[in-house]
Amino acid sequence: MPTLYVTEPGAQVCKADERLVVKKGDEILDEIPIIKVEQVVLVGRGVSLTTAALHCLTRRGVDVVYLSGTGRYISRVIGQAHKHSRLRHQQALAASDPSFALHAARSIVRGKVLNQRTLVRRHTERAPWAEHALAGMDEMARRVQEARNLEELRGLEGQAAKEYFSLLRLLLRPPTGEGSWGFERRAYYPPTDPINALLSFSYSMLLRDLTTACELIGLDPYLGFFHAIDYGRPSMALDLMEEFRPVIADSVVLEAVNRPFVSPQDFESVDLAETEEDRDPQETPRASQQAVYLSAEGRNRVIPLYEKRVNEITVYAASGEQTSYRHIFQLQAQQIARLILGESRQYTPFTIR
Repeated sequence: MPTLYVTEPGAQVCKADERLVVKKGDEILDEIPIIKVEQVVLVGRGVSLTTAALHCLTRRGVDVVYLSGTGRYISRVIGQAHKHSRLRHQQALAASDPSFALHAARSIVRGKVLNQRTLVRRHTERAPWAEHALAGMDEMARRVQEARNLEELRGLEGQAAKEYFSLLRLLLRPPTGEGSWGFERRAYYPPTDPINALLSFSYSMLLRDLTTACELIGLDPYLGFFHAIDYGRPSMALDLMEEFRPVIADSVVLEAVNRPFVSPQDFESVDLAETEEDRDPQETPRASQQAVYLSAEGRNRVIPLYEKRVNEITVYAASGEQTSYRHIFQLQAQQIARLILGESRQYTPFTIR
C-alpha cells in the first residue's frame, strides 16, 4: 500500500507503535505498518491526522496531501526539502529561455498526442471513423513537432485536446438503463457532468503524484516549460503530467465507466455558491452555479482503480527495465533534470504502444 487514502468523514489517522491506525470515534477502520506507506492522502473535510502521526511521517520522508472532497489539491506537508540548489537554479534559467523551453515543450506535447492516439486506437474496435481520426492525430503530432514558438504550440495542443475529447466521448458506453452521461465537451471547472467529474478527480490524483516526483528529484514543481508560469500553478508538474493523462487518468475513466465500476448514482450535484471548500481565500464569492462531483462512495470506487493503474508493471523503453508507472513518473522527472543540467540534449516522453 504505497498510498493510504482516508476519505471517511470524521476519521483520524493516529500513530500506535510502528503502525498507522485510522479511527472514527472508538471504531478502528484500518491499521497499516508505517514502513509500507509512502504517502498519506486526506480527502474532504472532517478527516484529520494527529501530531504524533504527522511528526513520524515527515521524519520518514512520507508526505501528507490534503484534497478537498471534490478531489481538488489543497496542500501538502513534507519533511526536509531537497538540497539540490544547483538544479533549481538551472531550472529557473532554462524556464526563462524561450528556445530551451520550446525544445522541451515540443517533446512533452508530442508525447501526449501520441499517447492519446494509442488510447483511441486500443478502444476503437474497428469503428468506421477510426482510420480517419488516427490519421488526423498523426498529422497533429507532426505539426506539434514543427511549432515555431510556445504560443503556437499551446494553440495546437488546445486544438488536439478538443478533437481528442470528441473521440473519447465515442469510446464511453452509456450508463446501464436509460439516459446518457451528458458529456459533450471537456469542462475544466466546474465539472458539469459525471464524465468531467471523473476526469477532474483522476487528474487531481495524477497531478499529486507528479508533484511528488518533482520534489523527490529536486525539481521545482512551479517552474515549467510548456505551461505558463503563474501564481499557484505547478507548471513543471503539469508539464510532466501531460504524457500520462491518457496513459493513467483517461484509462481509469474508461475502465470506471465501461466495465462499469460507477453509475450515475455515484455522483452528486453541488451549488458552488454554498460551498467554500474549493474556493481560494483570495477569490471573490461565486454566484450560484451547479457542479457535478463524485460522491464519497464514488471516490471509494475510483481510487482503487487509480492505484491499480499506477502500480501496474510495464516496460520502461529508455532502459528496458520492468517497473511501475509510479516509478516511471520519477524516471521522467530525472530525465528532465538531466536535460536542465546539460547532461542530455533531448527529453524523450514516455509513450505506450
